[in-house]
Amino acid sequence: MTPGKRKQTDQQPESSDSPRRKSARIAKRTENSAPGESSIQQQSRGLSVLSTITAASEDWTTLAEEARKRISTYKTKDRPNEKKLQPSFNAFLEWLPEGGRESMARDISNAKTDEDLYSVFNNLVTGLAVPMKARSRKSSVTSSPHPKRQENAEIVAGSLDMPEAREKIFRERCRRRDSHRCVITGSMHIGHWNELGRPEVTKKTKVEVAHIIPFSYGSWNQSSQAPSDTSKAWEVLYRCFPNVRKAGMQVESINDISNGISLSSYLHSAFGDFSLAFKATESDNVYELKTFAEYPDDLESLLPESRRVEFRRAEDAQELELPNAVLLDCHYRLAEILNASGMAEIIEKHHRDWEEIKGSAGDSLKEDGGTDIGHMLSVALWERVVG
Repeated sequence: MTPGKRKQTDQQPESSDSPRRKSARIAKRTENSAPGESSIQQQSRGLSVLSTITAASEDWTTLAEEARKRISTYKTKDRPNEKKLQPSFNAFLEWLPEGGRESMARDISNAKTDEDLYSVFNNLVTGLAVPMKARSRKSSVTSSPHPKRQENAEIVAGSLDMPEAREKIFRERCRRRDSHRCVITGSMHIGHWNELGRPEVTKKTKVEVAHIIPFSYGSWNQSSQAPSDTSKAWEVLYRCFPNVRKAGMQVESINDISNGISLSSYLHSAFGDFSLAFKATESDNVYELKTFAEYPDDLESLLPESRRVEFRRAEDAQELELPNAVLLDCHYRLAEILNASGMAEIIEKHHRDWEEIKGSAGDSLKEDGGTDIGHMLSVALWERVVG
């Protein structure tokens, strides 16, 4: 699963704690994991032809330098959200894992015009940032301007069969594996607490099972073929995070137990908003809890003082897989990207504006002409494009 090694240069090697080295360790760790810890790896079908790994002759320092130079020459032209283009590209180059970062750098450098560069940016926003952050919302994905990416989307489309349904057994198995407790707070799920006779010494809460790769990636109208937006979203995900593809994550794997994690309802919300993420450590199944600017202050008390958690199987669930390290690494890196670029805030603001507009839809237009129709139309157009 480890991406191909890059050509050695005279530059100083990256530290053992760098994002690249850590990503490689995570990939190797999953590849060498014991049976029962990597079942979704066996499900990868027909996707090996996707090319995301950098050729050995390509030097990352040169690729990154050329890409950042191209980013710096971009001229604004009143395109939607283009103020986030430069910080977003720089965040992607900084935080994507090996393989994904090289693909990103090449797409940036190969954008001959500013319109092409903006299309690359918009493809990332609509094809990765929005589908991952919006969770259950459907989105319309803007195509990449590069023919190779469009070909890859068609390859992915050919691998998509039937959509998945939310499975009760998925939630039940995840909770059983996690001892019916939130993996962060240790509080027991209220339903299980009731089944045990309401023990007084046990803290209780509403425990929900979160999908690491959102359920929306595997859901569409069962009476139709997978929409092109779905295949485009998978293509962008695979392109940016090649180890997700290598781990076997696809539509059929959405409800795999290794794509699930038990969290209290409040922490589930923070995890879905990318204000909370699990950052890998040197130890298997031990993670640092990383919070970001929009993590609610009143939830700080729910986190352990050490800011570390260790995933363990319940005694009666030793055969069940723990959360997949590659998928958690994908979520963590996206959290860094979304928060560093400011795109997370933009997506949430537009969705809040849209909900407010829908909530006031029954009101009449103001007779004094005070209704901001232009704002309403622009928000509605955004919602049509990204969710």
